[in-house]
Amino acid sequence: MTQDELLLYETFGNYATENLFWSLSFLNNAVFRTPMQAELKNKLFSMNKTYETIILSIYPEEGKHLVAAMAASNRLFVSYIEHLLQGDGQAAVYQERWRENGQRIAALLNQMNAYWKINEWSAMIRHEADLLEMIAMNMKDDHYTAFVSTAPLCRRLAIDMSKYMCSGITRQKLDGE
Repeated sequence: MTQDELLLYETFGNYATENLFWSLSFLNNAVFRTPMQAELKNKLFSMNKTYETIILSIYPEEGKHLVAAMAASNRLFVSYIEHLLQGDGQAAVYQERWRENGQRIAALLNQMNAYWKINEWSAMIRHEADLLEMIAMNMKDDHYTAFVSTAPLCRRLAIDMSKYMCSGITRQKLDGE
């Protein structure tokens, strides 16, 4: 593996785990209504800038739609969590929008790189949403062990997703696409 490939893996891995960290931190603080909730929401929203820097350096044009969809994902996740914890009917609406946006992300990734398959991306994104929803639902019902037992699975999945992304980019560059 070249130095550039190692840097790519490190960059995507760091982004994926940091975005997950801020998502879980927001969720935890939203459940307990801490004063940090607003700051964590802003931090999660600002992750879009990091992703934009990374993805547009590789896919300057076609990456713009992906960046927008990734930003929407964090916004929809926050809205879903806020409405879920408020106990109103809008939670299901935001949950569905968040899941639909995830499938849009899978489709965009599939279009950008021949080595990324929509089925693989869809499954990983759906699994991530399932895990985060499970944590949220359990915490809402005062079952906090789900956070402790499931967060490491989320981390592993984030790393696997970043590896899949990097392997596709590397293979595409090797083929000169």
